[in-house]
Amino acid sequence: MKYDQGNHQAIIIGGGIAGKLIAAAISPYFHRVRILEKDAKPESQTTIRNGVLQAHHLHLLLHAGDHALERLFPGFQEDMVKHGSIKIDSLNDLAWFHHGVWKLRFPSNNITFLQTRTLLESYIEERVKQIGNVTYQYGIKVQSFLLSEDGSKVCGVDVLHESKPKRIKGDLIIDTSGAASFTRGWLEKQGRTVPKETVEIGLCYATRKYTLSEPPKNFKIKILYPDPAKETLGGTLSMVENNQCIVTINGYLNTLNPVDVKDSEGFLKMTEKLPLPDIFKELQNGTSISDTAIYQVPQIQWRHFEKVDLPDGLLVAGDAICRINPVFGQGMSIAALEALAIGDYFATTSHIGPMKKLQKQLAKIISPVWSMVLCEDFRYSDVKGKKPFGLTFQQWYVKKIFLLSAKNQAIYKDLVRVMNLVDPATILFKPSTLKEVFNRKK
Repeated sequence: MKYDQGNHQAIIIGGGIAGKLIAAAISPYFHRVRILEKDAKPESQTTIRNGVLQAHHLHLLLHAGDHALERLFPGFQEDMVKHGSIKIDSLNDLAWFHHGVWKLRFPSNNITFLQTRTLLESYIEERVKQIGNVTYQYGIKVQSFLLSEDGSKVCGVDVLHESKPKRIKGDLIIDTSGAASFTRGWLEKQGRTVPKETVEIGLCYATRKYTLSEPPKNFKIKILYPDPAKETLGGTLSMVENNQCIVTINGYLNTLNPVDVKDSEGFLKMTEKLPLPDIFKELQNGTSISDTAIYQVPQIQWRHFEKVDLPDGLLVAGDAICRINPVFGQGMSIAALEALAIGDYFATTSHIGPMKKLQKQLAKIISPVWSMVLCEDFRYSDVKGKKPFGLTFQQWYVKKIFLLSAKNQAIYKDLVRVMNLVDPATILFKPSTLKEVFNRKK
């Protein structure tokens, strides 16, 4: 059953990837969808918006994210290759050093794509612009929500446009404005407390773009993950479009000082401190073609909007709900899965009312990912936050799986499906896997 469009208008706050994907997903079910973005319009498709602090770093979708975008934009995967994305077999073309061992590598049907943020987002925006009832407006800062007279539902937003206040009416308001979202503060002024979980990780990213005299011969992307808790620095080298590569160094617990990697010499020197010298050796024959881009994530946070009685017609999604650890590359794929869930919801409902059921559905998407991230982040004793029940066993079991994925193809395949959000973690508890994990000879 399709939603009765009528003259209903949906307003999406924030024009990043989450906002664009949700706009595409709900467009069949509304008369009009308006995306309101506070940043000014970029000068070109390759210009990065001011609000996208993480834009210089590598952006690859997990398998679930790729599948979601293919559903939202049929032909997505083929188009991305035509636009320059690097198509890889993610079990064969990925060299992954993790917890002190190399993962197995072998041909598979697990395909993903490597590209810059600008390429991915410009493609998504291009497809969204082809949707006739979606409009994208830059330079509009949303300041507050409008409530009905009885306070039971939202009916629009107060905005600033060219320094002038304005009111925009809407039947559904979706906040995808990111970690700086004002919604939690606004709700608490209304007497609606939003519980939150915060974990202090002190993460710093440093990224440079390079050209190499020769592309790597035996991989398309290499990840050197630190072995916690004795190592805090990790690094990634990934090929992207235009025969370029992106190199990122990430450091936990404030161990990566931006000053130390500001210039190309300091950045190169820092790659020598990674768990293995592989990336440093590749860069010996490379030329840096960008400045160092820094992205800092002092903490990750999950705001539990699903536990609040929100006004009817208000929904929160993307990083406005949960700012996840970007090391694991899950944020965009979570946003894509949320977009599908929101679209599917409006494909089966006949009215706009309380969004709590849908907000809970988004929380179910986040929950297993949050659990995976905490399992790894809390391997560092100085990471501060509330530890989940059963963490010690979870860390022990997951590390066994990590180590077995260096020699057992079946277990590694299952791990990849879980980490790519394709299957639940329960597949890692098959009888055959349990036998391997608890085999004392291993």
